[in-house]
Amino acid sequence: MKKIFIFLFALSFAAPVFCEAIKLKNGLVVNGSIIDRSEYILKVQTSYGVISLNQREIEKIMPDLHRVFLKGGGEYVGTVVDLDDFNLTLNTDNGLVNIDVAQITSMEIYDYEEAAKQKKYVETKIEQETQNKAQEEDKKQKAATETTLGTSGLSFDEDLEKVFPSKPEEQEEIKYIYKTHQETPEEIKAAEEEQAAAEALTPTEQEQKAKEEAIFFDQNKKRKNGKNYFATQIGMLNTKLNVDISDLGGSTDFEVSGSGVYFGVAYMRKLTNRFWWGGGVGFGMLPKKSTRYSYMTTPYAGEERDVQISGQIYDLNALFNFYLNPQHPVRVYLTGGASVTSLGIDKSIADLVYNTASSSLEWNSPQTQDTTQTVFGGNVGLGLEWTVQDINIGLETRLKYTTLKKELSNSPKNSVLVTLKASWFF
Repeated sequence: MKKIFIFLFALSFAAPVFCEAIKLKNGLVVNGSIIDRSEYILKVQTSYGVISLNQREIEKIMPDLHRVFLKGGGEYVGTVVDLDDFNLTLNTDNGLVNIDVAQITSMEIYDYEEAAKQKKYVETKIEQETQNKAQEEDKKQKAATETTLGTSGLSFDEDLEKVFPSKPEEQEEIKYIYKTHQETPEEIKAAEEEQAAAEALTPTEQEQKAKEEAIFFDQNKKRKNGKNYFATQIGMLNTKLNVDISDLGGSTDFEVSGSGVYFGVAYMRKLTNRFWWGGGVGFGMLPKKSTRYSYMTTPYAGEERDVQISGQIYDLNALFNFYLNPQHPVRVYLTGGASVTSLGIDKSIADLVYNTASSSLEWNSPQTQDTTQTVFGGNVGLGLEWTVQDINIGLETRLKYTTLKKELSNSPKNSVLVTLKASWFF
C-alpha cells in the first residue's frame, strides 16, 4: 500500500503539468498545460509537443480529470479533491467518491477517449507550423537579398550582368495540362483556374477543403448504402367541402373551405437507388366554419339557427418515391400512392328560442352531431430534398384525390397538400 501511495502522491504533483482539457469547436479535446497566452493565441504543452491554438478554435477550457483503476476491473473518472495515506477523494459526475488507496491499481490523466485523435491533431499542427515558419524564413531571406542588391548601386540590367556574367538564363517552368480534343477553350480555362485556385490554398485551407470533401463523400456513401428511410412532415392541407345540412333546415351545399394544419410520418424501403416504397400515416384539421340562417321548414319556420362545422382527416397511405438524381446533394423526386381516409365531421347546433320566464329570445345550449366516413383515394406529387449534415430537408407538394359520399357527395374530390419534411437514411 505504501508503494501505491507514493505512486499516487507523485502523480498528484505531476498532474498539474496537464492541468487543462481544451475542447475545440470541431469537437476534439486536447489535454495539456497552457504555457503562454495572448489575445489571439494560446500555446499548449501536450504529451506530443507544443502547439499554438487560435482563440477562435476553442469552445471552452475544462478542468483536467483523472481515471482511477480499481482491483477487480472497476474505474472512476473525476477531479482529485483530497489524498492521504489511506483514502482518495474524487469529485465525479455523480458526486464525491471516497476510494480506499489499497483498492487502487493505477491512475492516469483522462484523455476523454481521444488519445489517438489528439496525437494525430498535434502532429499535423506541428507540421503545419514548421512549414509556415520555413515559408516565413524564405520570405525574409528573399527580402534581405533584394534590399542588399538595391543598396549596392547595381542596376538590374547592365550591372547585374557584369557581376554575374556566367549565370545562365532561368526559364519559367512550363506546366502542361493534358486535355482531350473534345474540350472547349472555356472548359480548359475553367480547369486551369480551378488548378490555380487549388495551388493558392494555404495548408489550413487545404485541410478544410479536404474535410468538406470527406463530409460530402460520407453523406453520399450513407445515401447510397442506406436501405431505410424515415421522414416527418408538417404543412398545410387546402380543402373545399360542400356539406349538406338540409336535415338541419339549412342549405344542401354549405361550403367549408380553407387551409388546415397537417402532420405526417413515413417509413420507406429501398428497392433500387431510384425507387423507394413504403407507407405512412397523416392527420389534418379541417377549417372551422359557421352559418346562421332561418328555418326553411315547419314547425319552426322563421326561427334562427346557428350551425358550426369542423372536422378531422386521418390518412393511411401506401407510398412510393422515384428519385430523378439519387446521388446529388439536391435531389428531385416524384411521389405518389394510394390512401384510405377517415373523415370526421363535427356539427354544433344552437337555436334562438323564446324564453317564457324572461319573455325574451335566447340561444339554447349547443347540441352536437358527429358523422364519420371512410373512403379510398390516391395522391401524386413532386418533392425536392437536400442534405444538411446528416438530416435531409425537403419540400413536398401533393394533389390528393378522395371519393367522398353521403352529406359530402357534392364536394370537389381534389385537395392540395404542401409540407416541409425532415428525413434520415439508415
